Amino acid sequence: MSASCTRAAQEQAAQQQTTETQKTQAPLDQQQTTQPQAAREPAGQQRAVESQAAPEPTTQTPSDLVYLKVQAVTTSSFDDTPDWAPPQNAMAPLDGDLNTRWASKLGIDNQWISFDFGEKKTVTLIKILWERGYAVDYEILASDDGQNWQSLKVLKDQSGGTAEIPLEPVATRYVKILGLKRANPEWGISMWEVEFYGPKNLNPDDRPIEEALPGHKTFTEELKQPLGTTMEEPLSGLGVMTVEEFQKGVVYTSWGRTELGEAASDKTLAYLYAKGVRSIAIMVPWFQDTIDSKVIYADTQKDTPTDEALAHAINTCHRLGMKVMLKPHVDTKDGAWRGDINPSDDWFASYENFIVQYAKFAATYNVELYCIGTELANATIGGYAAKWDRIIGKIKEQYKGPLIYGANWNEYYYVSFWKQLDFIGIDAYFPLTSTKEPTLQQLTHSWGAIGAKIETWLAKESLQKPVVFTEIGYSSAEGTNLEPWKPRSGPDVKIDEQEQADCLQAMVEALVGKTWFKGMYWWQYFPQERFNPTGFIIRGKIAEGLLSDWYTNKIK
Repeated sequence: MSASCTRAAQEQAAQQQTTETQKTQAPLDQQQTTQPQAAREPAGQQRAVESQAAPEPTTQTPSDLVYLKVQAVTTSSFDDTPDWAPPQNAMAPLDGDLNTRWASKLGIDNQWISFDFGEKKTVTLIKILWERGYAVDYEILASDDGQNWQSLKVLKDQSGGTAEIPLEPVATRYVKILGLKRANPEWGISMWEVEFYGPKNLNPDDRPIEEALPGHKTFTEELKQPLGTTMEEPLSGLGVMTVEEFQKGVVYTSWGRTELGEAASDKTLAYLYAKGVRSIAIMVPWFQDTIDSKVIYADTQKDTPTDEALAHAINTCHRLGMKVMLKPHVDTKDGAWRGDINPSDDWFASYENFIVQYAKFAATYNVELYCIGTELANATIGGYAAKWDRIIGKIKEQYKGPLIYGANWNEYYYVSFWKQLDFIGIDAYFPLTSTKEPTLQQLTHSWGAIGAKIETWLAKESLQKPVVFTEIGYSSAEGTNLEPWKPRSGPDVKIDEQEQADCLQAMVEALVGKTWFKGMYWWQYFPQERFNPTGFIIRGKIAEGLLSDWYTNKIK
């Protein structure tokens, strides 16, 4: 996407706590508050703090323990980072769904999540499944009234993942998990699931989890078998992408080492298949420090998916019946747009190593379409034609399937190497109107004009090749049609799901059926569900229903 600010950039978290409550049954009597650790309890009520290193996890819940059902949850804050945070659902850690999680506001310590059983329960075991943003140090507290807290245990030097925390029996209505130190100072704390257990004889009204929540899988049963941690053998593909078929796609983005190999990703891919998606463009980000850097590299510690995770995601797509476009990206660490990269001989040599490496990977894992680059506007002008001739030749030595390049919306008409590829890719963030409140008719007219311009250009250049929108997307904010590439968030931005949907509707009505138009990939879906009421994400929004209807019922 062409923008001076990258799509993955996160807003600086506000340095204040807010409180949100979400409930399933009886309302809370009081709003929980957190005081500094040394002064949380009235004199005489402070319980001795037990500090320990990581507990040894057990493999199963003892048969004499029952599941303690939580009635309501209160949190200190929610992560509100656009296009990155999960939905703001305090009950997420209790729903048995490993696509959902709670995450606190970024960059702040002493964030907490408090669980209300509705009445006193005797607790002896807590299980936590932490997300990557785990608490290194945290405290378990108990309260009878949600106001006065006793410290039960402080855990230090934790390593995330699955934590099973045994407790001396404590009768309490509320349990709070208080983060004291975060794994990453720039993040908050985040957990997928929490489960509470206590002795059957001291909790006579409670039952084992399989009886209390029929069909509910504990996270230890469902997830903690690492999926994408070993190199899987490639599955057969679905046959190369042909020029006749319409690519019903989405761009699948992850800035995480193992995320593509996790159960949450598998669930999202199955969800997309059910929505009618049949092509997945898996983005793989590599980096250079600035637009003038000469070396492109993988961020193996944080943002670049491992080969194991990538292989698992490709295999999962194939297992579900979806074709794959492998779409390596170059991003800059300082946030500058990749189209402003200033290429040099050393840069092209580094790019060749990077893109040929993934061409070989694409061949090994039977990828149906390979994207040789995205929005490298400064590097695709005619003066660099010989560089691209060499790169494309090297790619074809490794990968025998069809090739595409994703040109920016104002770049496609001067790319020098279209005749060497099988598809013409456009990241279609075309400005549509000059008004914040366009009608569907105005948007459709604009898309008609854009289509006519592309069609004229194809004829002029004698390009008998199908066009695919390798990216298309709009934020769900008022005025998104003006600069579709631009992320929109903040207190002054007005939510407008209808304009997002209208922009999509206008495009498909104007272009679907054109003989040269053969597919589109919506920007974007994440392996984990994200929160952004004004972002590009369409999950659960009006545009998603529209896209699903076209993919399922209207496009053959």
